[in-house]
Amino acid sequence: MKWKIFFNHLFGALFFIVLFGYFAASLTSIIMNYQTLGVVGIILNVFVLLFELLGPVYATYLMIQLFDGIMEVGKISYDVNGIKNYPKVAVIIPIHNVNPKLLDETLDGCKKITYPNIEVWVGDDCSEKKYAVECERLVQKYGFNFHKGKARSFKAGIINQITPKLDAKYITIFDVDQIPVSDIITKFVTILEQHPEYSFVQGKYESRNVSNLLHIWEALSSFQLFCSQGGKRRIKTVIFHGTSACLRKEISYPLPENHLSEDFEHLLRITMQGHYGYFLNEVASLGLVTESIDHKISQLYRWTTGQVSAFRNNLLKFFKSKITFRQFLDYFVSSTFVFLLTAFYFMGIFYSLMYWLKIDVVRGLELSHITSSFNDLLMVFMPMVVGIVYFIAFIAVGIYSRNTNAFRMKAWHLAFFTIYGGLIAPFLLIPTFKGMFGRNKVVPGKTKWNKKIRIILIASIFTIVGLIFATLGIISLLDSIGIINRYGVNYFYPLFFIMAITLIMALPFVLISKKAFNSTKYFVDEDSQYF
Repeated sequence: MKWKIFFNHLFGALFFIVLFGYFAASLTSIIMNYQTLGVVGIILNVFVLLFELLGPVYATYLMIQLFDGIMEVGKISYDVNGIKNYPKVAVIIPIHNVNPKLLDETLDGCKKITYPNIEVWVGDDCSEKKYAVECERLVQKYGFNFHKGKARSFKAGIINQITPKLDAKYITIFDVDQIPVSDIITKFVTILEQHPEYSFVQGKYESRNVSNLLHIWEALSSFQLFCSQGGKRRIKTVIFHGTSACLRKEISYPLPENHLSEDFEHLLRITMQGHYGYFLNEVASLGLVTESIDHKISQLYRWTTGQVSAFRNNLLKFFKSKITFRQFLDYFVSSTFVFLLTAFYFMGIFYSLMYWLKIDVVRGLELSHITSSFNDLLMVFMPMVVGIVYFIAFIAVGIYSRNTNAFRMKAWHLAFFTIYGGLIAPFLLIPTFKGMFGRNKVVPGKTKWNKKIRIILIASIFTIVGLIFATLGIISLLDSIGIINRYGVNYFYPLFFIMAITLIMALPFVLISKKAFNSTKYFVDEDSQYF
């Protein structure tokens, strides 16, 4: 096992060295050509170089972490028969306008939990009367505790209202759609009791309603997430997802309120205090995946904006905390991971400016035997590198998927996952920028948990931009073969055509997805569940 880990990290280190060498050589060439490039040329060359490398760097980092996850790096042993006592555990389920059938299934799952010392609390965050009455009746039916909030405070707020009432040693949180696995609390508590160095344990959640391609994409996304979680154990950066996790009570309160991503914000705060968690590579709950593209995009908006903003808000605090540089780097990658998919589009924008302004692309070492055509070819080579590394990373996801019983990945799912993820990627540009400017506040009375996104309008804009890139691609191609005379021989057109295809498909992608993936009886109100 150790030699496999060694070669995995060695390969990553060598690849990073190559990328750094490419960056250093290219930057040197740009500086050496300052007289011919001018100020604008230098700025554009530097920016496009950074975005060229951003994709390969993120993809390589992901690949290494995924293979670490497959090899169970940092896995610990524990003995469920070795518990001498059973400290009390409080299970909290926050709800808002929830479908009673959904709550009934989850409470029935809680009733089957085998751990002998638990209390279950359902926190109703000011549901409408038509939901609240029936949900309270269900809680009473199962003999659990019901707390009704007095003012809308969202997920973190309703949990914070309940926690001070508890005399439990541990707090476990489940979303309302997640049916707990009967023995998971026992495993959570065993780990925390036998390994006091951990402050929380995060488990997996699997889907119980995988029935269409959107579900397959989301299931594979979960596999990627949990596989990388395994790789985070070694550096103590396991991510708390706000659900299907068990925390020591002293670090569970208070959760940061008025944040779109209160779980990630809380994780950063407790890590800066020296607390960290363990990832249990076992299923903690069986939940539901979203069944409409509108709801999925809304979730991605909330998560992306929240995580990017959480990292931004805590940036200065990191330098005064107990976080190591390695942990800082991992949290940075985790919170800005969207750049892996979106860097390509920024690169295309800068290249289009360079082509239109007739600015040379300067790459590699500007030696006499290296032609400008070779430098132009590098702009095609780097996206290919991203694709290759990313493909290898998803092979790792496929290997990981073999260990789950809920859904098994097929060969053609890999291609679908990559294409579908690429089509969704442009939609994440907006929430990324919102997060960078700190637009993650939750305002009672104004904020909707699952905000409706005008995805058709956004997709239409992307499609129009795609047509512009298609036109640029045609001009660049005609220019390269000598039919028109603008830039001369160039290799901009392959990149422009790839940009055009992915962006033009934005509107058809949304329209087809909206028609193909429809909500069922579980999802009556898009703002009804906290998940």
